[in-house]
Amino acid sequence: MNAQKIKKIINVVLKVVLCLLIVTPILGAFGIFPQPTRDLYNTDIAFEFINILMQIKYINYIISIVFLLAILLIITKRTALAILLILPISVNIIAFHAFLDGGLFTPGAIMGNILFLINIYFLWQNRELYSILFKTSKNK
Repeated sequence: MNAQKIKKIINVVLKVVLCLLIVTPILGAFGIFPQPTRDLYNTDIAFEFINILMQIKYINYIISIVFLLAILLIITKRTALAILLILPISVNIIAFHAFLDGGLFTPGAIMGNILFLINIYFLWQNRELYSILFKTSKNK
């Protein structure tokens, strides 16, 4: 197997894993998963924070809409745009676990870490597409 074929297989597998990871909050926003319980979090403040987010339902709906758009973008071969769309959310998931939930190496942080690492992988894979975002305008 050549390197190009292996890269293509890795991309497909990571896209599937990414879609599976981001579909879970969509299902959670519509009540398919049970409400989070205290035993899922390492600190009381993390659980309180999540409870507040669950009570303020619009945050969950916004995240669900963003993730649904990302899935549609991935399906329509616009992964570079999907990754930019979910990047702020994945950074916030990492920050939540790092600062409120006891660290990045806790069992609760695993899905967030995987999401973030996949995000970084696709950012790197599409870096040439993003280069135009960093060029300065030469308008006179």
